[in-house]
Amino acid sequence: MRSARLDGRPDLADFHRKTLMDDMMPVVGVGVLDVIDVDGGNSYVKARANCRQCTCTLVCRDWLAEHSQGEPQDFCPNGNLFRVIKGGDC
Repeated sequence: MRSARLDGRPDLADFHRKTLMDDMMPVVGVGVLDVIDVDGGNSYVKARANCRQCTCTLVCRDWLAEHSQGEPQDFCPNGNLFRVIKGGDC
C-alpha cells in the first residue's frame, strides 16, 4: 500500500530515493565530498540521477535496514562508483 501512495506522489518517491543515497554512502564508507572530489561534482550529479532512476528502491531500503556497514552492492546503480572511490582509484 505504501508504494501506491508513492506512485501517486512522484515528488515523495524522488525524496525517498535521495534519502536512500544519503543513507547508503556512509554505510559503504563513502562521503559526499569523496564523490564530489572525483571530478568537481559531475559524478555526484550523475550519482543523484542514477539514484532517482533506480528501480531497486525496496531492495535498497531493506538492505540498509539490515546493515550499518558494508560494501557497495551490485543492485546499486552507484555501486561501481562507490567501489572506485573506496579503492582510491580516482
